[in-house]
Amino acid sequence: MNAMGLQNRLLYISLIPALFLGLLALGWFTLTDIQHQQQAFMERSEAVANRLADTLSLPVAQTDTPLLDALIRRALNEQDARSIRLYNASTSEWLVSGPNPMGPAYPFAIGDTRATRLYISHASYRFLAPILAPQDIELRTANPQPIAWVESEFDYANTRVGHYQSILLNLTLLLATLFIIAGIAFYLNRAIIRPVHHMIRTVIEIREGNLESRVPTHSKGELRELEVGINAMAETIKDAYNEMQNSVEQATLDLRETLETIEIQNIELDMARRDAQRANQVKTEFLANMSHEIRTPLNGILGFARLLGRSNLTKKQADQVDTIMSSSQVLLTIINDVLDFCKIEAGKLTLDNRSSNLRVAIEEVLAMLNPASAAKNLEVVSLFYNDVPEQLIFDPLRLKQVLTNLISNAIKFTNDGSVVVRTMIEQHQGHKVTVRVSVTDTGIGLTKIQQKTLFQAFSQADSSTAREFGGTGLGLVISKRLVEQMGGDIGLESQKDKGSTFWFNIRADIAPAVQQPPKLTALVGLTVAVVEQREMSRLAFRHQFEGWGAMTFELNTPAELIAHLEQNLSPRPNIAVIALAQQPTDDELCRALFKIERDLACPALVIADGSDDDISARLVEQGSQFYLTSPVRNSDLYQTVKQMITPYIDNPNAKTELQLRDLKSTIKVLAVDDNAANLKLIVTLLEDMGVAVDAAAGGEEALNKARVQAYDLIFMDIQMPTMDGLSATRQIRKIELKPQRVPIVALTAHALADEREAMLLAGMDDYLAKPIDEDQLHKTLSKWTGVTLLAPQDQTEPFEQEDQPAVRLEPMLVAEQPVDLVSGLQKANGKLGLAKDMFAMLADSLSNDQAQINLLYRQDNLTALLERIHRLHGATLYCGLPRLQMTLKHAEQLLKQDHRSGLDDALLMLNQEIESVARWVGENDVDRGFERALKVYAHRLNASAKTMPTL
Repeated sequence: MNAMGLQNRLLYISLIPALFLGLLALGWFTLTDIQHQQQAFMERSEAVANRLADTLSLPVAQTDTPLLDALIRRALNEQDARSIRLYNASTSEWLVSGPNPMGPAYPFAIGDTRATRLYISHASYRFLAPILAPQDIELRTANPQPIAWVESEFDYANTRVGHYQSILLNLTLLLATLFIIAGIAFYLNRAIIRPVHHMIRTVIEIREGNLESRVPTHSKGELRELEVGINAMAETIKDAYNEMQNSVEQATLDLRETLETIEIQNIELDMARRDAQRANQVKTEFLANMSHEIRTPLNGILGFARLLGRSNLTKKQADQVDTIMSSSQVLLTIINDVLDFCKIEAGKLTLDNRSSNLRVAIEEVLAMLNPASAAKNLEVVSLFYNDVPEQLIFDPLRLKQVLTNLISNAIKFTNDGSVVVRTMIEQHQGHKVTVRVSVTDTGIGLTKIQQKTLFQAFSQADSSTAREFGGTGLGLVISKRLVEQMGGDIGLESQKDKGSTFWFNIRADIAPAVQQPPKLTALVGLTVAVVEQREMSRLAFRHQFEGWGAMTFELNTPAELIAHLEQNLSPRPNIAVIALAQQPTDDELCRALFKIERDLACPALVIADGSDDDISARLVEQGSQFYLTSPVRNSDLYQTVKQMITPYIDNPNAKTELQLRDLKSTIKVLAVDDNAANLKLIVTLLEDMGVAVDAAAGGEEALNKARVQAYDLIFMDIQMPTMDGLSATRQIRKIELKPQRVPIVALTAHALADEREAMLLAGMDDYLAKPIDEDQLHKTLSKWTGVTLLAPQDQTEPFEQEDQPAVRLEPMLVAEQPVDLVSGLQKANGKLGLAKDMFAMLADSLSNDQAQINLLYRQDNLTALLERIHRLHGATLYCGLPRLQMTLKHAEQLLKQDHRSGLDDALLMLNQEIESVARWVGENDVDRGFERALKVYAHRLNASAKTMPTL
């Protein structure tokens, strides 16, 4: 607060009460004075009016007009008199002296006036007084009769001027009083303000650093106490400042000594950091070398064990090979876990986020783990909620690693019951989403104590569990680190002997709308009967079909479905999905399917356990036209059901001309590896696929072969003596012509992420990790050469899987005949009439199908072409046309994999095979052919019956 502010406040405190009281006194005194003046004016005027009435009594009685006029004129000389009027006994105006009266006329009658009356206007007082007879005045007669009336008007202006003079005088006195009071207050305020000024100035100097400044102590009372207090405070601040200065100087000395010590420690830490970096580099190189040295021989063991398993082995030898395979896989898993853990600890693990389908990733993990769950007869179900976007931006490999660990643990520790994988939305904000995946099992469960140590490295629930189930104890630790790196969290809920729920969530961006799977609407309004005994599987099927817009109802057995259809109960299903909890036996399924499909006209889709290698053939033998093996992929289920309900339209007017190029020649591949076992393995695998392979045992030999031979693809090992794979790749890139750049794929057991970047920088095109997986080898060949091949284990499968590569047909068609009626009888379960009808229907429609296929190819309508070829392929499976079946399978897979380069060749061969079948039908008697085939079929049945053991 400044001095003027304080002074003004004090003046206001002094003057405001005085002004308030003065105004009250002024108002009271002024009002009293004005009232007195009014009263005096009224009394004086009334007295003059009454006296004039008495004076005029005798002249009025004598009617002495001159005297009356003189008296009236003399009366105007009275103070404030303005005008006088005389009225006779009849109230008529008699005499007038002065101006006309101000204001309106009397509000009452003059004749009724018996006493003096007053009428006040805004500017004058008017008195009307009765004039009595002289004798009435003398005798003081009661209620006398007036003989005349006199009106006297008195001007109020002079009295009003007196009012103004009084107000002005009182205001002058008030202002003079206030002025005197203000002077006294100002004088007294200076005695207070001056010491305050001194205090403020002293405080400012102390604040600016002048700790010697003090306040003069000349005041009295409270101000003196304040001055003394400020001086004492200044003295205290001075002492504290001096003490602080001493402390700062001491602290500065200590800090200098500490800085010198820290500098020495920094030098020591820098030296230790360099030592640690060198040690970490040595550790990294050690991990890379150990990875190569361990995984390289393991690659040979796994590869040759697979090849050995395909040869003719006794049951004991097959069991021993299976033991080698399982033990090697366990060892490989342990090595991978240890290497992943080391990479995470070293901070070398990076995520490869890209647009991927979350539902497909989960289905691939369930398919991979299906043999383990089927061996324990567990119910494994995936519930993928409909509001979860399928296409997200995440690392599919690492996500599947986490899922594999959690689901395999659930299967491992569950002896009976189910394993349920739920995928749902936890949070959705704009283009970001948090997805929660939970794995619930009905296994052994965990105690609270066991849960606390579960996510620690190299630890398991207890030692007995580790001995019984095995494992390194690294799986959950790695999963936890991976989930955290993906921006999520992981946890569990468990009760001992009641099962567990492991869950994790990840944050991911939603892929653009163009990358999202299209909305599936082909099944909207469809009614589906789900025949399934297991509760969770029933829920999963209902969830899937209702997500596609279909309506479902549930039954437990095919017998219940037959009863429902026979009784024509509502709702009537369009199709039935029959899930087999156990493998079909005898002809029970055949009879049920025949009843459902033929007699009751309800198409049926059979779903059986895919762990049985012979399940496909057994389902065909049982009469199943549409079937899938579990675990069922969402897309496979939709496409199969769509195929069951979608009709196709024939176009008989299509033309049959089709001009195609010559067949593509066989590809040439160079395999390079310094390890003889690995080199032999990859050569064997490639040759089994029908690939022409050259082998090189080192980088120099590979370079020499590349100079003289053009290759379609080179598989190059990395670590080799003399010239390693990176150097050989650089040299090959220098000598090759730019338009003829050969793809080079690295074969290595290196486990570190930065190794792949070095390989790509050296000129390599892709990366294939050891041990070599045949599926990856298939995909790599298809990716870089455009040619798809048949794996040996796929040659006997009646149906293809969606993700398998297309077959290479040339070596397979040579040994096959265009028509095999015995095979058709086998597919018809020995029913001659059924086999003839199916063959005849197919033979009659072949020319129309050929015309349609050629027309669709010319129109470049690949979607309709794929549907036409797929339907024809399905029909050939039951008619004994092996060459046409393989040709259709090849064309269908090329269309599914979008390999346009090989489609011309495939359609040329397809036209040739259709014409071969047509020629065979034209050149042979089909009925006699079926009679001979029936004899062969019966002979085979008898031979098979003789070889069966007697019970």
